[in-house]
Amino acid sequence: MNPYRDLNDAYQRLARHPARRTIPSGPGGSLDEVVATIRDDTPDCSSSDLTLRSLIDAGRTDPDALTIVLYALAPELRARLSHAATDEYHADALGDLALVVLDSDLDGSRLAHRLVNRAHNRVWRSARRVHTRGVLNITTTVPCQPDRLALLHDHRPGVAADVAETVANRVDLERFQIAIETAIADGAIPPEVWAAYRDHRLQRAINTGLPTSTSRERVAAHRAARRLAPYIDTYLGLHAA
Repeated sequence: MNPYRDLNDAYQRLARHPARRTIPSGPGGSLDEVVATIRDDTPDCSSSDLTLRSLIDAGRTDPDALTIVLYALAPELRARLSHAATDEYHADALGDLALVVLDSDLDGSRLAHRLVNRAHNRVWRSARRVHTRGVLNITTTVPCQPDRLALLHDHRPGVAADVAETVANRVDLERFQIAIETAIADGAIPPEVWAAYRDHRLQRAINTGLPTSTSRERVAAHRAARRLAPYIDTYLGLHAA
C-alpha cells in the first residue's frame, strides 16, 4: 500500500478530464498551475494562500477540490516524515492532513506550511500516545519488608520456624505500646504517625497475607519509622528503616 500513489492516481484522473471538473483551474486550464501556485508560498505567499482558501471552500461540497489540495501539500508532508516511517504512518499522516484542512482556521499567512505542520504534529502525537499508552501487561515486584527477609534468612530446612514465636522472642509489644501511648498523650508523637507505622510496618512484621500496600502507605510508614526510631530501638528488636 502506497498512499501517495493512490493520491497521485486520483489527481491524474482529474487532470486528464478537465471537462468533468467543477473546480477552478489555472489560466491555461491546467491543474498543474494551481498545484504550483499552492506550493510556491515563499517569499510571497499571497497567491498560494488565496488559491488554498478558494479550493478548501469549494471542497466542502466538491471532494475533487480537496484532492487537489492534498496532492499539492503531500510532498512537503512526506518530506517532514521519517524515512523509516511505515506506509500505515504515512496513510495516517495524509488522513490527519485532510482533517486539518477541513477543521483549521484559514486566517493568517503561509497557510500551506501551517497546514502541513499541524498535520505532522497531529500524527506524531497520535503515534506517541499509542506507544506510551498502548495495551501493556505490567508486572510489578512487591518488595518484602526487611524484618520478613530476616525471618526467611534465619529459617533453616528441617526446622519449623514459628513466626509468632520468633517475633515474641524479639519484641516486647506491650512495653512498646505503653511507651507509644504515653508519648501520644504527652504530645510528643502525633497519633497519625503511630497509625502509619502500626498499620504498615508493625502488622506486616507479624501477620502474613496482608494486601499489597500502596506507595503512599510505604512512604508514610517510612517517615513514621524515622520519628519512632528511639522507641523502636529501645523496646523492639527491629530496625527503624
